[in-house]
Amino acid sequence: MAAARAERFGRKNVIVDGGKVRRLRRTLGASSESAAIRIAVERTLALEEAVAALERLRRRGRWGKRLAS
Repeated sequence: MAAARAERFGRKNVIVDGGKVRRLRRTLGASSESAAIRIAVERTLALEEAVAALERLRRRGRWGKRLAS
């Protein structure tokens, strides 16, 4: 499991506001700042996928009038 996990992650050097990362860690209850950033990235990607799916539904016009009212 550890070997598979190591393959998925890569080291990235970014400049971020340390106070915001610490706040993010506390807010998410993450065990580390790295874990908090990974969680935030995963949630952001999931949110973007959901928004894209909703946009596709909207373009298709599949919601109907009941949901629009």
